[in-house]
Amino acid sequence: MTSFRSFVALLALMASAAVAPAAASAEPSTQRTLTYAFTDCSGPAGTPASFVAVKQPGGGAALHLTAGRGVFIPVQALDAESGEVLFATPGFERNGRATVTCSLVNPRSGQAQLVAGFLTPVG
Repeated sequence: MTSFRSFVALLALMASAAVAPAAASAEPSTQRTLTYAFTDCSGPAGTPASFVAVKQPGGGAALHLTAGRGVFIPVQALDAESGEVLFATPGFERNGRATVTCSLVNPRSGQAQLVAGFLTPVG
């Protein structure tokens, strides 16, 4: 009987937590969804010529395509003018997976870049 009472108490606690109002933040969030327009894309068969993806605040590296259910995971970015490596994921070039390379004007910096990454699904 004690186990049953403990179980009922746990359910009551969970129910009260589920309906409790969320704590309000004193400061509004300054993060926003960023939209990336990739153009002049090349890669394996089925690679689109262009696509648009969004990055959610706190969403990691994956960019979610606005059309369909695809995801683009950037693994390298170069400055389009100088060729300087802006970032590179160590070891990605040795894994043998085909990447998609696109042009991008970075929405944060306005910098023209060449970005390589994995696009799933392709086509």
